Amino acid sequence: MTRTVIVGGGMVGLTLARLLRARGHDPVVLERMPPGAYQRRPFMLGFQGFPALEDLGLLGRVRAAGWDIAPGPDGVPVAICLEVGHLLAALGEGVPVRHGVTVTALAREGGRVTGVVAEGPDGAAPVPADLVVACDGVRSPVRAMAGLEAEVSSLADATLTFMSPRVIDRSFSMRYLSDGGQMGLLGWPEGSAGWRTIDRVGREAALAPGVAAFRESFARLMPEAAEAVAGVTSVDQLLYQEPAVLRAARWWAPGVVLIGDAAHFFGPETGVGAALGLGDAHALAEAIASHPGDPDGACAAYEAWRAPVIRPYEAADPAAGRMAVPNVERPPEERWPPAG
Repeated sequence: MTRTVIVGGGMVGLTLARLLRARGHDPVVLERMPPGAYQRRPFMLGFQGFPALEDLGLLGRVRAAGWDIAPGPDGVPVAICLEVGHLLAALGEGVPVRHGVTVTALAREGGRVTGVVAEGPDGAAPVPADLVVACDGVRSPVRAMAGLEAEVSSLADATLTFMSPRVIDRSFSMRYLSDGGQMGLLGWPEGSAGWRTIDRVGREAALAPGVAAFRESFARLMPEAAEAVAGVTSVDQLLYQEPAVLRAARWWAPGVVLIGDAAHFFGPETGVGAALGLGDAHALAEAIASHPGDPDGACAAYEAWRAPVIRPYEAADPAAGRMAVPNVERPPEERWPPAG
């Protein structure tokens, strides 16, 4: 049995842990945050993540907690919109996680990673492993420790997102701005949310006009969002972000492998990042189960299976094109914050 240490107990890490446990393995999951800590937010899970949830018998439960987006003739939706806490709760059931633990170093022997040094409430301790899996995000410390390089590119635009308690009449809607930027709307059983691309002006400037001006501007540009945005009464419901995209040329080295956001991160226009992360977990679990006692063979198989899936999304990411082509000037009614 491959001794697997999963660094990161978020969505992708929990999915991998559940899938490995279903295959008779007992992975160690290390998470720096305390139990139950997560940012409450709307979440759109694309169809690329459905097979992992089907494998675990969770897809029906997750669909019941959210709203389908664009179901096809067979009833299968393109995506599901829900509050992310429902998904995290479902994935985390029965998965032991060591919370409050930070990986500070990788152990090595003969050029191979053989475990981690974990710093927790009781101090630092080694955790031996045949395979260390980095699920620790875009700025992955494990990736850096392993010497696996990644290209992180800032996008031309920022995003301004709202979250509202208002329940609306749809799960999804989207509009394009004059320069190719986006506005979007999501709905789920307990509320709604929306986003728009804006200039990279910084958080203070983005929030300075206030919620009344934000509501008016958003509803004017996207009338179907009027009910949702009416529930925005505080700047605490607004989130300013300056997203980036990430590409890693190599996903593994002897004893360590990257999955999810540690391996690839897409622009917000793509809408597939989390679903592909669940697909990564599914493929890696299958590879580990298919290569008992051979973690490097498992990683080689994982890369061979996933590269034909991930690389085309990277090449087609609209965010990359928008970085390369200067933006068309937005008309005054589309600018945020408003001039003057």
